[in-house]
Amino acid sequence: MNQQEANRRMEEEIQFFPWFVQNYFRKKSGDQYSSITLYEYAKEYRRFLNWLIQEGFSSAEELSEITLAEFAALWPEDLEFYKAHLVKAPKILKESTKKRLEESEQALPLRQNATVQRGVTALRSLFNYLSEAIDRTTGKPYLEHNMMGKVANVKDNKTMAERGAAIEKKLFLDEEALDFLEFVENRYIDTLATRQAITAFKKNQVRDLAIIGLFLGTGMRLSELVNMNVQDLDLTAGEARVYRKGGKWDMVVISSIAIEYLTVYLAQRQQLYQPDENESALFLTRYRGKAKRIASGAVEAMVGKYSEAFKIKISPHKLRHSVATQLYSKTNSLVQVAEQLGQSGTSATTVYTHIAGKKKRDAMNDLWT
Repeated sequence: MNQQEANRRMEEEIQFFPWFVQNYFRKKSGDQYSSITLYEYAKEYRRFLNWLIQEGFSSAEELSEITLAEFAALWPEDLEFYKAHLVKAPKILKESTKKRLEESEQALPLRQNATVQRGVTALRSLFNYLSEAIDRTTGKPYLEHNMMGKVANVKDNKTMAERGAAIEKKLFLDEEALDFLEFVENRYIDTLATRQAITAFKKNQVRDLAIIGLFLGTGMRLSELVNMNVQDLDLTAGEARVYRKGGKWDMVVISSIAIEYLTVYLAQRQQLYQPDENESALFLTRYRGKAKRIASGAVEAMVGKYSEAFKIKISPHKLRHSVATQLYSKTNSLVQVAEQLGQSGTSATTVYTHIAGKKKRDAMNDLWT
């Protein structure tokens, strides 16, 4: 999902929210928060607002009718009660999967702690805003007290070693990344059975190699890649400008593994997709006779298709993990890994010490050798 689509979905969600929650989204949008993050938060808020009505914390019949006074009346134990509700609630499944489990009388799986923590983090952001933003009519914050500040985070139920072991099974390590690129470049075509499939593959092969190369050459997120524009690439300097999660721009080093693939793609982009002059998206597809920005889902499907044929099924997110693991093994520096991945601190990258266990440009250029 790109930022534009996420923003559209977010707007659809928040139109039914109370005015003060809508104000939160206006503020965060003005602060250039990622639309994808805000859309995920909107889904969490819808879940919370519905719960307030269902549990009698609000007398409203519609979400938009929930009042600020009802928010102010919440105590930390009420919010802990909601957190417990999230912990005990079943994982959100496809209807077909849910029906199959129910018919076989199997228990529905619970949400992972990381998913529950996302809900807690989203609520903390909302309550922080409400306790800091000034109400024009009163000259005081919307909420006098921030009760979410008293609510603890959800503990991770896996050790770092367990998380590392689980991730390691789904990564490209050492020469596997280069083998994967070589497979897509030279051997994938041999797995195709029809002329139509071969034609479709050849049409997008140059683009697909550039996408995979950029993932493996930077460790950037899927959303960051699909939202890139042509002018965000500086291949001479070996850098890319990316719009990070949290609404910040950043410059990242591109490993030499990706430069050639990107150079070839840029030279053929116009000929392959024939975009309009005002189409700035870096990676394109053709839809109904017109070039447009490639969607996140299409990139995920593409990576999945090639990796399945390669016999190591992987996702764009696992490509990111692969880069982080390889970079840590080269540098032994969590700080450098955090900087390359755009993490605000090293806590999120500590897991790589349980997998892998010079300077930035030298390390990135030496990444897969």
